[in-house]
Amino acid sequence: MHPSFEERFDEVGELLQRTKAAHSGLYSRIDRRAPAKPVRYQVTGGSFGMYQIKDRTTGKTRAFRDDYKAAHELAMQFEAKTNRQIAVTL
Repeated sequence: MHPSFEERFDEVGELLQRTKAAHSGLYSRIDRRAPAKPVRYQVTGGSFGMYQIKDRTTGKTRAFRDDYKAAHELAMQFEAKTNRQIAVTL
């Protein structure tokens, strides 16, 4: 592999370690545990008066709502669906 690629991988690895250290420091300051899994769905302000529910893993917009509370509730429902365990029946 080219030396500049290896150097870049090392830089990215160091930045990720710093980010994880900063997150753990933040959660220790507010006396809370860090979440086990990152949030998958995020509510963002798309345009004036409209809120988007985006899937952070794919970057695609999943739905729109005109009320923040409704968008937040829908994002929580999407999150609950992804966290469900698939029941196996025999």
